[in-house]
Amino acid sequence: MRGKMLVIPLFTLLFTLLTVPPPLTCNLIVSAEAADAPVKLPEEKITADAEEEDKLLLSPGTVTVIKPQEMKGEQKNLPELLKQVPGLHIIELKGRGAYTTASVRGSTASQVAVYVDGILMNLGSESAVDLSTIPVENVERIEVYRGYIPARFGGASLGGVINIITKKPDGKGEGTLLLGTGSYGKFRANATYSTKLGDGNIFVGLTRDQANGEFSYLNTRNEYDPADDYWAKRKNNSYQNTDALIKWQNDSWTIEGAWKRNDRDLPLPVIGIENDRSWEKGPKQVTDQMSFAATHRRKIGDLDLGLRLEYLNQEKKYDDPKDGDNQFGLPGSSYKHNKYVTDRYGVALDGSLPIGDSHLVEFLWNYYDETLRTKGDVISRFYGIEKHTRYAWNAQIQDTISIGEKDNLWLTPIIRWNAADGRTEFSGGAAINYKFDDHWSAKATYGSYNRAPNMYELYGDGAFVISNTSLEWEDGTQWDVGVTWKGEMLKAKSEVTLTYFGSHVNNLIEYFVVNPQYGRYENVGNAHIQGLELEGSLKWEDWEIYGSATWMDAIDKSDDSAFDGVRIPNRPEYEGFLRVARNNLLKSKRLSAFAEARYVGNNFYDRNQEVKQDDLFTVGFGLRYSIREDLKLIVGVDDIFDKAPEVLFLAEGYGPDRTMWYPLQGRTFYASLLWTF
Repeated sequence: MRGKMLVIPLFTLLFTLLTVPPPLTCNLIVSAEAADAPVKLPEEKITADAEEEDKLLLSPGTVTVIKPQEMKGEQKNLPELLKQVPGLHIIELKGRGAYTTASVRGSTASQVAVYVDGILMNLGSESAVDLSTIPVENVERIEVYRGYIPARFGGASLGGVINIITKKPDGKGEGTLLLGTGSYGKFRANATYSTKLGDGNIFVGLTRDQANGEFSYLNTRNEYDPADDYWAKRKNNSYQNTDALIKWQNDSWTIEGAWKRNDRDLPLPVIGIENDRSWEKGPKQVTDQMSFAATHRRKIGDLDLGLRLEYLNQEKKYDDPKDGDNQFGLPGSSYKHNKYVTDRYGVALDGSLPIGDSHLVEFLWNYYDETLRTKGDVISRFYGIEKHTRYAWNAQIQDTISIGEKDNLWLTPIIRWNAADGRTEFSGGAAINYKFDDHWSAKATYGSYNRAPNMYELYGDGAFVISNTSLEWEDGTQWDVGVTWKGEMLKAKSEVTLTYFGSHVNNLIEYFVVNPQYGRYENVGNAHIQGLELEGSLKWEDWEIYGSATWMDAIDKSDDSAFDGVRIPNRPEYEGFLRVARNNLLKSKRLSAFAEARYVGNNFYDRNQEVKQDDLFTVGFGLRYSIREDLKLIVGVDDIFDKAPEVLFLAEGYGPDRTMWYPLQGRTFYASLLWTF
């Protein structure tokens, strides 16, 4: 109740004042070259500059655009940037730098597709993309699609798509160097450089991000007996992320290679021994990933055609240095050394073709050949198979139709075929957009989807997830209806969008904690999800305000089930975000300030609704100072009031409220120096 009272003023402010960042309705992507043809469709600029984003029309569904470069130096990782998007919930059980995923409009993390420069990051050997390992220092923009998914993204994603676009080589011979430090042993460094090479331009980016993650907290084992409380140390919580990106581009070709390494310490497997076993080192998981892609685009008459070849390799190793030692209260374990290696080859063909004055047809076909090789103790104990192969392809066609002479009504149907392991499923949908006048517009979308369980869900991860080979395909429907107002409010450039969304899911695959050490994926049955999203912004000459809010009702609707009518885990009912930025602070053009507030409502972690996390309200503040034109200093603090470590697991039905198994990182100071040369 305390958290809800705090967030009421935030929601009120959002509904009455705020407006959205770049357009959320009447969105469409078209070939830039095709824009020269006599087609009455919006012009495409896929990699448009920030100044052009207000004119960029991305999809007939709902889209939010984030520009990380505007917040460079604030030491935000990808999950923290995504927390501002309405309808998107970040799932983080063990703190910053730990395994982190996203749920969109009540979806599972597996139902959210993540792309980096066109490369699908979702692997069959992973349940979902670990967002904490994707670097953002070299990213130009992040597009978050919810509901209707355009044809240029393969498959039928129930949750949505997170599309990450890295910086484009500009050939100017310029670069940047960022050095940052902060609480919990934080260190961050990034170097970029772009110049001409041959008949094109090349971009190179290197990043290092690390923290030890250690801090002390009060472990309230039993709220009924303060005498058993003790101070413990959050340990085995460190991470080190290293990555490199190189991209070369000319008028016809884009060639890109990337490498990243995530080195992560994992907590001890038993709750309550971190104080007594403070000297113990826990297990470690190391993940190396490299990718390569080559894309060629050409124009054949009015047809804009692209061919893409890609390769991705990932090696993940899990090791327990204690070899399952069961002394001193630590239980024995025969799952101490495991290795997962994934190789995936892919090819994609896409294109767009204007037909007459009122149609634009877009299509995509892609194919993936993925092999997972597993070795280790989990494999030998649970299923004994060391090699898994998956062949999958997607095909889809989308037609954007302009109806009427005023070009204010758009209809966009899409059909898809998705295939995996020899099984093919069909899905489709449509979107309709109408622009009433210069201020008001509306949209509605509807579609079906399906998804095969991936190899990770079927066979586990070699560390904490055990296998379940009896999983069924998911399928379902989704829809949304939204209205947007754009104009001047309080003498500020503003825009606001309110969207109602819903989905029905059959055979939903959900992750459940079996015990503090292990979990597994299961088919929940049926789920009904509905909610409201609000997004808005106000922009004056020196002030900018952005906010978002989400209400969501995600209910298990399984027939003949004891869980019928209860909330589905990992889906908070309320979330809200507010960011305020002020330029020319104290009448100095060199000084600016920013502040953020975020609310996350209480949340269940288990299907029985016996493990419930308390709500969380945090506030952050920072300053940005230009020492000179090419040198900036950024300082700030997140979670000023140190609320995250106070979050509790609430007792539902029996037992006392207690400290979370692994409390979240709280008040965090940081400082960054950014040099542009």
